[in-house]
Amino acid sequence: MIEINSNHYFVNTDLELLAKLFEQFKDKGIETFEEMESFLGKRNFNSFDDIVQFITGPNCSSSLAITAEEVMDRLRMASSKRKPVLASSVEVGTYLADKLVGHKQEELWALYVDNGNRIVAEKKIFQGTLNKSIAHPREIFRWAVIYDCSGIFIAHNHPSGKLIPSSNDFELTKDLYRAAKMMKIDLLDHFIVGQGQYLSMREKELF
Repeated sequence: MIEINSNHYFVNTDLELLAKLFEQFKDKGIETFEEMESFLGKRNFNSFDDIVQFITGPNCSSSLAITAEEVMDRLRMASSKRKPVLASSVEVGTYLADKLVGHKQEELWALYVDNGNRIVAEKKIFQGTLNKSIAHPREIFRWAVIYDCSGIFIAHNHPSGKLIPSSNDFELTKDLYRAAKMMKIDLLDHFIVGQGQYLSMREKELF
C-alpha cells in the first residue's frame, strides 16, 4: 500500500483491490460463479445498470459499495478505447461521458492536449457540489502550465442525467474563457455529462 499526503489515505494495488472484493463476496457466501449467478438471479439483475443501481443504493453495504466503485473506476481508467488523439467534440464527449457514467457525486475533470490535439494529461480537479468559488480557474490553469499544454477540455457530470447547464455552470465557463484568453491557452469545450450522454457547450454556442 502507498500512503498519499497527510490525509493518510491508502491506495490498494489492483491485485489487492480485487482480493478485497472477492473477500467481501465470500462474506456474503459467494465463492463460485454458480453462487454469484444465484445471488444476481435472486435480485433480478439483468444488466450492468442493475448492478450499478444496487451498488449505489441503500441495500448495499458501505464497504462493498466503496470497493466495487473503486474497481469500476480502475477498469474505466484501464480502458484501451481512448485514442491518443481525440479529433472531434463527439469523440471527446463520448469518452468523457463513458468515463463518468455511474458516478454519484459531481466531478470536475480537465483534459489537457498539445497543439496536435494529442492528450497530454487528464486530471480530476474537484469532487462534490460544484460552485464558482470551489471550481476556481486557477487550479485548472495551474496544471495547464505544469503540463505545458495548448488546449483544455473541461467536463463535469450531472448524476441526475439532466444535461441542462446551471447558472454556476455558465459562470464557471465564462471565468474559464476569460482566463484562457489571458493565458493564451484554448478553452476547447466544456462538456456536461450524465448517464452516458453529453452536452457540448461549444456546439450549443453557449460560450
